[in-house]
Amino acid sequence: MKQKKMTTLFKCTGCLILLSMVFVLFANMSEAQTIKLKYGSYAPQSVIDDPILWYINEVSKRSGVKINVETYFGGTLAKPMDCLDAIGKGVYDIGWISSVFTPAKNPLAVIPNATPLVAPTLYNASKAADVLLQTLPAAAEEFKKANLKVLFHTGVWNYKLISTKPVKSLEDIKGLKVRTFGYLSKAWAELGGVPVSIPISETYDALQKGTIDGALTQPVPMYKSLRLSEIAKNYFNIDLGCLAAPVVMNSDTYKKLPEVVRKEMQNLGNDMPRMVDQIVGKLELEAIKNMEKAGVRIYEPSATDKARIREVTKLVSKMVVDDLLSKNVSKAQEAMDIYINTIDKYPR
Repeated sequence: MKQKKMTTLFKCTGCLILLSMVFVLFANMSEAQTIKLKYGSYAPQSVIDDPILWYINEVSKRSGVKINVETYFGGTLAKPMDCLDAIGKGVYDIGWISSVFTPAKNPLAVIPNATPLVAPTLYNASKAADVLLQTLPAAAEEFKKANLKVLFHTGVWNYKLISTKPVKSLEDIKGLKVRTFGYLSKAWAELGGVPVSIPISETYDALQKGTIDGALTQPVPMYKSLRLSEIAKNYFNIDLGCLAAPVVMNSDTYKKLPEVVRKEMQNLGNDMPRMVDQIVGKLELEAIKNMEKAGVRIYEPSATDKARIREVTKLVSKMVVDDLLSKNVSKAQEAMDIYINTIDKYPR
């Protein structure tokens, strides 16, 4: 009887040991199937990040591989001009960059990232930026040299005007002092306005003091982070174009990912122009509705105004190309042609 009890005890002990081994094995497998990525941005968290974080989460769901993301916003890991190198060197794994801050290293990427007026929707801005990299080897090579894998393009919605003075047409723009930047400043000047260069963080105070009459930005920051709609109660729904921003991953990190994850990244990346437009557009339209509820008056440009903007579009795109050619970027015109032709091909 005693021997039988001992045999039973040994069997139970053996089962426990076996179960422990299985538990450890599955725990190790689970750990092996968990990917940890550092995500960084030089800016505070905003709508431009939403499609990227959605993308990472969706890739995790589709691949069955858990992806944990550590997020670092507000330039914690790198300043705007350092982001390209920071991701390429592995300071962090994934993020979006503004090529306009590193024109010497990726000048052709400046075209979708900084040319205003050209892209009326975020869909065709990001789609055209994708096509540019796929069809012009010189454009793709810029990122390869930086040890970066471009996953897709996110971007910012149409730049609009919010002002303390009513602007009901382009005629009202003449002499209007507005905070803007880059090539958008040239577009504003062509339309008759006065571009003013100040840090975005100083916009609220400048409006309050009357240093500027308005600002060009997207609806969400107008309403939320910048709170411009608190003091500027006029919104001109002028479409000054969407800008695309490449979402990049460190190439070494990308190559180490499981094949199933890379496959889902590529498959989903093909659909991201639509998703980016959908995710960002929803948030921006909600912001416009909230501003209207808060007493902001909304004005629409006339057909004549829209025709005038199209004329300025040609001038500004030529300025961008001429600027790049002056810096010996030989493929600038070819890149701009691909970008604009693709936008015309994908109007929505």
